[in-house]
Amino acid sequence: MRKEPSFQPPVIRPRAWIAAVLCSILIAFWTQHSELVIDSPSFNSIHPSVAGFFAVIVLTLLVNPILRGIRPSWGLSQRETLLVYSVMIVVGPIVSIGGVHFLLPTLIAPFYYATPENEYQELFHSYIPSWFGPKDPTTIRQFYEGSEGMGVPWELWWQALILWSLFLLAVYGLFLSLNVILRRQWVDREKLTFPLVQLPLEMTQEPPPNGAISAFFKNGWMWLGFAIPLVLHGINGTHTYIPTFPQIRYKHISLRPYFSEPPWDQIGQFEIGLYPSVIGFSYILTLEISFSVAFFYLFSKFQQVFGAAMGWVGRSGGTLSQFPFVEEQGGGAFLAIAIASLIMASRHLREIGRSLLRPELWREESWAVVGLIGSLAFLVGWSLAAGVAFWVAIVFFVIFGLFAIALTRMRVQAGLGAVHGPLTVQDLLVLSVGSSRLGPRNLTILAHYFFMTGEMRGVMSVMPSQLEGFRLAEYVGIPRRKVIAAVLIGSVVGLALAHVAALRTIYHYGGNVLNNWRVRDMPHRPFQDLRLWLTFPRDPDWMGMSFVGVGALITLTLTYLRLKFLWWPFHPIGYAAAYTGRTIHWVWFPILLGCVFKFIALRHGGPRTYRQMLPFFLGLILGDFFMGGFWGVIGLSSSQPGYLFFP
Repeated sequence: MRKEPSFQPPVIRPRAWIAAVLCSILIAFWTQHSELVIDSPSFNSIHPSVAGFFAVIVLTLLVNPILRGIRPSWGLSQRETLLVYSVMIVVGPIVSIGGVHFLLPTLIAPFYYATPENEYQELFHSYIPSWFGPKDPTTIRQFYEGSEGMGVPWELWWQALILWSLFLLAVYGLFLSLNVILRRQWVDREKLTFPLVQLPLEMTQEPPPNGAISAFFKNGWMWLGFAIPLVLHGINGTHTYIPTFPQIRYKHISLRPYFSEPPWDQIGQFEIGLYPSVIGFSYILTLEISFSVAFFYLFSKFQQVFGAAMGWVGRSGGTLSQFPFVEEQGGGAFLAIAIASLIMASRHLREIGRSLLRPELWREESWAVVGLIGSLAFLVGWSLAAGVAFWVAIVFFVIFGLFAIALTRMRVQAGLGAVHGPLTVQDLLVLSVGSSRLGPRNLTILAHYFFMTGEMRGVMSVMPSQLEGFRLAEYVGIPRRKVIAAVLIGSVVGLALAHVAALRTIYHYGGNVLNNWRVRDMPHRPFQDLRLWLTFPRDPDWMGMSFVGVGALITLTLTYLRLKFLWWPFHPIGYAAAYTGRTIHWVWFPILLGCVFKFIALRHGGPRTYRQMLPFFLGLILGDFFMGGFWGVIGLSSSQPGYLFFP
């Protein structure tokens, strides 16, 4: 019997919303087991969300072909699948480090880790509001040591969960408003490339008449690229569960043994890795961006060696002992990227401002301004109720917003979905005014906000995820209001599910045997810093702030030169990404490899060769993310450490 032709419904049918909710439920509970219990894989600390992406892979390669085989109209259309994907890449971080993993332990860490030696109780316990989290010693102990079958004491958690959920939803609302305000400028006027949306667009294309899958999945080059991470992670994942099985070393290959003589021994962390998805993403980027990331990373290493040669290392270095002030330079670069973005959008922002004065000219950006003001007012008011001074709250959330704008710009223009970020907003405040000026009450509340500033792959990653969803909607004709509604619903549902799933998991196992970074290290770190700031008050660090200025000046100069001279090879985003913490050490080399492959393709074959090879590199990404999800599924049957494909 002849099959019906491919069906592309003009509207989003209820089944798409149902699929989005079901996938959100699945990811909320799956993430807790994979990231907390078996420490594998980092579903949501690389973006787009591996868990969300895997769900869409299953929909595209398994569910949809079966449904279309029964009746073509039963399958999800490209619009509907991308709506699900747009929700998943937002829900992914929310159910992980972008919502609950750092937050929940932060609320009780200052009490659990308090000892007579560290004097937490005397130094700052009195400044923690009673409504921030449970104070019952048994509840706190069971959080870290297990409840022994007694379950979660919800009656002691519900108030804090509601209040902090409102706080987080206001943060997500702030992001959403900023995205709506900046979208037209970045998409229509500057025409930013959004590298991370290319693969979901390709893989969700409508199949030809009488077909079950799109042409993308019939491309031999794509499957060749897919096979590389399939074999790599297949072998290494098997080794994780069967230690006698061989493995392939492809990450964290240290180069420091080759730099053992002074001053080269001060080069710091210096390693290479071969992450297939990062190579694939880098191939999509412009050569200027990928080259600049690698160049400026190596330049930062040169600065470290130069500082050692000049005697600026350690205590003998005096005020320059932290040279080259990598994270301070990065902080200045992030601020400059955000400010430069707003300056370039000044005409667009003035148009929005004029529309506010004339109700007949109101548009979606006008309502977004109302949402922005409302979200900011709520966050500032919430902070005031907690005891933060008005000026501290305003400055904190303005800088926080600028950092989020910079991160979003870097991701939608350069596809950098694994950027850790520079120094935190709290560090920048202490650098600029000193801990003495801020005082113990402000510092105590700001320490609780570390859960959303200490790792840019967490809460801040929600903003670029939202904007990528908007861009996908435009490509396939989904009304933006539907995407906004879907993202809002996904955020509320995902956060509620995550609270339930995370607390059930933590109280069942006990936080002390779960993932150290998420449950113990990151939540405790801000209170260790707080103790130092209160015990040894700091004045403003003018040398550190000088390098914040250096980073901002270099970024603005690079931005000007990029606008003035088309041939200028160095991109400000490359500089900002290189001067961040942790993740850049892992990804600089695969970014450089992707740059080299693209350069060779363009140099020897031109745009045609580049396009012919593109499916191969998209296959690298798809295979990496598929195998990450695959080993996550395998790990559901185990409570032992599983396979960590990234980092």
